[in-house]
Amino acid sequence: MTFFSLQDLSPAGLLLFLLATVCASLAHILWGHRWLQILIFWLAALIGCFLVYLLNLRLPLGLASPAGVPVLEAVIFAWLLIIAVSRLGGPKNSAFK
Repeated sequence: MTFFSLQDLSPAGLLLFLLATVCASLAHILWGHRWLQILIFWLAALIGCFLVYLLNLRLPLGLASPAGVPVLEAVIFAWLLIIAVSRLGGPKNSAFK
């Protein structure tokens, strides 16, 4: 019995998961010190990507949107949320040292 299959995922959903994973991985390479951080960064990036997609936020640049996903906007918003989350930890939080 499988709970999740990539065959059930739409192309837009797969692209959003991939964008969030790439952004979170790069953020963890740049700022990460603990394994918990990659999960937190990934959740922040995923929320950012899905918010842009669900709210249909687009910059007036006329860029292509594969599978209906505004890639540039999703990546920008994912990074904004990752930066916000990384600053919330502060120097006193042991998970973010």
